[in-house]
Amino acid sequence: MSNAVLENEIENLPQAAVDEVIDFIRFLKSKFPQDSLATSKKSMYGIWKGDHFFMSQDFDDPIDDFAEYM
Repeated sequence: MSNAVLENEIENLPQAAVDEVIDFIRFLKSKFPQDSLATSKKSMYGIWKGDHFFMSQDFDDPIDDFAEYM
């Protein structure tokens, strides 16, 4: 449906109906923000580049609290 057809249909509505159309358009815009309309998702690879994280030396050691389950 072209914009001209939409414009023609809207012009033939009573003002109360036009107000509802505007409200519905605003609802749809809030439901589908412009960012979600992007054609591809941004890669998460390297998102934390430059941040400094460390892992303790005993990371792989068994946890004492779980000893009874092992």
